[in-house]
Amino acid sequence: MERTRRAISGERLFAILGCSVAALGVLAALVELSSFAFLYAYARLHRDPFPPQKSPAYNSEEWGRAFWTEHTSFGSRARSNYLPFTVWGAKKWHGKYINTDDTEMGTWRRTIPAIHEGCRKTGVRRLWVFGGSTVYGIGTPDWATIPSYLSRELNTDPSACLDVTNLGAEGYVTNQEAILLIQQLKAGRRPDIAVFYDGINDSLVGAFSPGIPTAHWDFETIKAKFESPVASKLACLNLLYSSQLVKLLMEIYGPEVHRKISDEELAVRAQATVQNYEANLKLVQILASQYGFKAYFFWQPVLAYGDKPLVPFERNLRDASSQELGGHVHRGLTAVYADAESRSAASGSFVFLSHIFDKVQEPIYVDEFHLDSRGNEIVAHAIAQTVWPGSFASTGGKSK
Repeated sequence: MERTRRAISGERLFAILGCSVAALGVLAALVELSSFAFLYAYARLHRDPFPPQKSPAYNSEEWGRAFWTEHTSFGSRARSNYLPFTVWGAKKWHGKYINTDDTEMGTWRRTIPAIHEGCRKTGVRRLWVFGGSTVYGIGTPDWATIPSYLSRELNTDPSACLDVTNLGAEGYVTNQEAILLIQQLKAGRRPDIAVFYDGINDSLVGAFSPGIPTAHWDFETIKAKFESPVASKLACLNLLYSSQLVKLLMEIYGPEVHRKISDEELAVRAQATVQNYEANLKLVQILASQYGFKAYFFWQPVLAYGDKPLVPFERNLRDASSQELGGHVHRGLTAVYADAESRSAASGSFVFLSHIFDKVQEPIYVDEFHLDSRGNEIVAHAIAQTVWPGSFASTGGKSK
């Protein structure tokens, strides 16, 4: 009898435990479903009012709709590989409008060549373009990136014979680009001309997040994964909708994530950012002298700085972005740009292009940083006007 009573008690205990586990499972499922529903509704109610694909810059482009359909898939599916020292590279992708090709130099965005047939006899010169997503060409097809336009512009001169390579990667700062250049030189490759097109990423990283001029994007996240391996193993919890909901609520109702930076501290960050940029320029110039190539540097335009006549989309976009995160991003960006403009005028070591659109009436920007095809064409023309007249003048049109 006692043995039977114990058996019944054991069965009851397991039944209770089973029901409890099942109840917890149902509760967890309900929490996940509720969190998903809330996040979905929140996303629907708080959509970006100025998505790039709605820019009037695409109104006259027959390829606009199809391009953004592919671009959406590119952004959600393509992944960038980890790379030594530069941390990441260009995303791997092949489509109708966006292509990154495997080359001896790595995986990079395709540039549409414009070299003349006669160059096979005279020889081809190499021009490498370094930069972030604006060089990579976010928002435009392969044929409408700055490097592709630059190839077309420069090779209108049949004697140019310039093979242009797009070495832009999303988020790159000049520290990463200098390392990339060193890696290519160490591998025995060198350009005849190197063009660096930067400003936005250096400004945001140096003055806003993480506020360290020598850092790179996602510095805190990568740092935490390295220094806290246990926490990184629990990163899968971030995939839970309930976890995402908690983070969202903390952002909305919690203390301000980004503390207000004083004007004095912002000025110090801005100066340090441009000093780091200029230090990279000097390093590249030393390499150029040693390896026998020309180097040119351009500070890129941005919607938040300059006097471009804005169409309503651009004006609304600028006003919205100036309020983002309490205005911290806008303040940091403009502080660095003001210092860069002053230093460019004083030193002449780099070309400040932030006023290049001051007389352009038509829409150019598709978001705060990226340009449409017409904007890229204007930038490429300005770069070509600087690069080509002086590149080979002393050698009668021949590179060293």
